[in-house]
Amino acid sequence: MNTLVLIIQGLLALFFIMPGYGKISGSKVSHVANGHLKATSSIIPIRILGILELLGCIGIILPWILGIVPVLTPIAAVCFCIIMLAGMIIHTVKKEYKMLPMLVVVFVLSFLVAYYRFINLI
Repeated sequence: MNTLVLIIQGLLALFFIMPGYGKISGSKVSHVANGHLKATSSIIPIRILGILELLGCIGIILPWILGIVPVLTPIAAVCFCIIMLAGMIIHTVKKEYKMLPMLVVVFVLSFLVAYYRFINLI
C-alpha cells in the first residue's frame, strides 16, 4: 500500500506543477485572456496560489521520502484537498461543469494520501 500511495503522491505533484508554474510565470494579460482573472483584479492572489501549489508539490513528496518532518506530507495533501474544494465551488458558480470530474478525482486522491499518511504517522 505504501508504494501505491507514493505513486499517487507523485501523480499529485505532477498535476500541480504545471498550473502552479503557469500562475507564477503568466502575465496579467494572459490570465485575463484565460478567464482566470478579471481585468480590474490584482494578480497577486494568483501568484500566491501558484507559489503555494509549487510548495505543495515539494511537500507532498520530499518530507515523507527523506523522513524529515514527515507530517508535512499529509498536511500538503490536506491543502491540495482545500484547493480542489475551492476549485469545485468556483467552477460550479461559473457553470463550468466540464472541470468537476477531474477536480473530484484529484480531491479523492489527495484525501487518500492525507488519510494514509496520517495513519502511518500514528
